Amino acid sequence: MWKKKNQNLKEEQSVRNKLIRFYILFFFLCSAIHANAEHSFCFNQNLLVAQQQNYELRLDRARTILVEQQSLDVDNSAVHYLLHLNAFLKAFITEEQIDYIAYRKVQDAALLHYEQLPDTLAFKRFAQSDAYFFSATLKIKYEEFYGAARDVNKANNLINENQELFPDFLPNNKTRGILKIYLSTVPDNYAWVVKMLGIQGDLSEGLQLLKDLAQTNADTGYLKYLSREAAYFYSFSLLHIAKRPAKAWSETLRCTGDYRTNLMSTYLRSTMAMKLSKNDLAIDMLELRPTSKEFERFYYLDYLLGVAKLNKLDVTSILDLHKFKTNFKGRNYVKSCLMKMSWYYTITGNDIKAKEYQTAISKQGYNLNEDDKQAVLFGNKELPHKILLKARLLYDGGYTAQASQVIGSIDPKKLHSRQLKAEYCYRRGRILEKDEKTDKALKLYEACSLYGIDSEEYYAAYASIYLGDYYLKQGYKTEAKKFYERALTFKNNKEYTGSINQRAKTGLSRLK
Repeated sequence: MWKKKNQNLKEEQSVRNKLIRFYILFFFLCSAIHANAEHSFCFNQNLLVAQQQNYELRLDRARTILVEQQSLDVDNSAVHYLLHLNAFLKAFITEEQIDYIAYRKVQDAALLHYEQLPDTLAFKRFAQSDAYFFSATLKIKYEEFYGAARDVNKANNLINENQELFPDFLPNNKTRGILKIYLSTVPDNYAWVVKMLGIQGDLSEGLQLLKDLAQTNADTGYLKYLSREAAYFYSFSLLHIAKRPAKAWSETLRCTGDYRTNLMSTYLRSTMAMKLSKNDLAIDMLELRPTSKEFERFYYLDYLLGVAKLNKLDVTSILDLHKFKTNFKGRNYVKSCLMKMSWYYTITGNDIKAKEYQTAISKQGYNLNEDDKQAVLFGNKELPHKILLKARLLYDGGYTAQASQVIGSIDPKKLHSRQLKAEYCYRRGRILEKDEKTDKALKLYEACSLYGIDSEEYYAAYASIYLGDYYLKQGYKTEAKKFYERALTFKNNKEYTGSINQRAKTGLSRLK
């Protein structure tokens, strides 16, 4: 009996040993197959559908396709490329910490996958560079400036290396173009960072690179939406960096014709329309935007619609602003929204509610972008002059005739402070200049620059910039120099100081 039991134990041990050897062999076989498998970067039809849905902001639908493709084609880095874009867009729109953390994990997985690609593949460094560029964009939102600078440097080095290795690879134009444009506009106080990294910007070259990709004839394949992305960046840069509004608008119209079914196009087209004082167009587009559940909840567009309606003095604007304030859980435009809500109650005559929202500015939101910084300054001021505020809003919306009529009801002699007189001269000057009554506008700008000598507001400094720009354009260099230099002397001003200093110094450099 003992012998039989011992024999059974030996047989069981033998079986276990065989199983162990089998699993070890199977493991090494799988590892060898995986190691020898060629990692690829290719778009099948399902990935092209997911790419399109990413760019339309149908992010959940795109992600469902991509997760399924990930399990079917584990060696295809194109899946990770689109998953990375998907996670970036989600984090960029919501600005919620949970989505940012999720993005970082997706980015790490994508970069790890890209490392397995052969160096002979043009997509490798392109995808790596793209990942670092988008990462830098999000890090700036979260005030991780040092990390953002490092990522920009990595993105720049990788895309330039890729350009040397694959000079005919057209997708290189996108990241190269963006980096050259935005590194050409670095403010003076951050110039040392660019110098330290050894990176140079070039606005003209950057615009040309984006234009070449944006206008390439690509009706199918992955390049179709990559060229669309380049077109978005190109039109944005034409307006904000190159200061070519007419060209920016025509390019925007060209690349956002699908704005009724593409939420990304709605976003770009409506923001551009508002910047160009096409307020009614912006309202129409935002009200007709796709809102079904398959699209990402883009609450910033509620804020934008509220601002556009407020510019028209539309009483329903408060509903859209309140919708943004209630639903948005991110960082940006919260303070600005509270300021706009305070303005709404100011122009409707409810100073108690106006003060309530003004007080809330210091307790909610973040102080990151220019609009929110303006709101912080507003939070410490008296409530604005009701009529001047109406004129400002109407002017911002492009309703010049109504703005002129509203501000015309003010007797400037009855304005009780130099600050209000400076604002009156500034706003009336802007309206007159838009109406091409330049001589009268120039006189009001100069009066503004004198009334606002000790002001903490931006009116006098910007009035001086406009005078400098006018005289430079006319060829009167002495006068232009005088007003650009005057723009730099308003030491009490706390508003738009970076923009004012940059524009004044740019004007002075052009004189040389």
